[in-house]
Amino acid sequence: MSSKRWAVETVRDEILSAIAEVRTVARSESDKQRSHAAGWLHELFVGVADRRDLRAATAKAFSLYGGTGSFSDVGSAESAHAVDRLAKGLRRGRSWFLRNS
Repeated sequence: MSSKRWAVETVRDEILSAIAEVRTVARSESDKQRSHAAGWLHELFVGVADRRDLRAATAKAFSLYGGTGSFSDVGSAESAHAVDRLAKGLRRGRSWFLRNS
């Protein structure tokens, strides 16, 4: 992972945006399980304000998400893109190089 220092707010917003994309694609594909997971993830990240909370939320997300290889059973290019984008955001959320602002 790069040593670039990402702002917590930037990473949180990136994750929330990716979650919204996962939810939108899941709804369009009638994927209730992925849609439910996206709702749970949204609630997990929406109140995050600092590095400690972001890292904790990311750890919890990975417990559901199963790691960066999870959700690999995507059924469409749109779904694959959304899931890859979420995985990228979650990996950034685990970085030790986060800064609070």
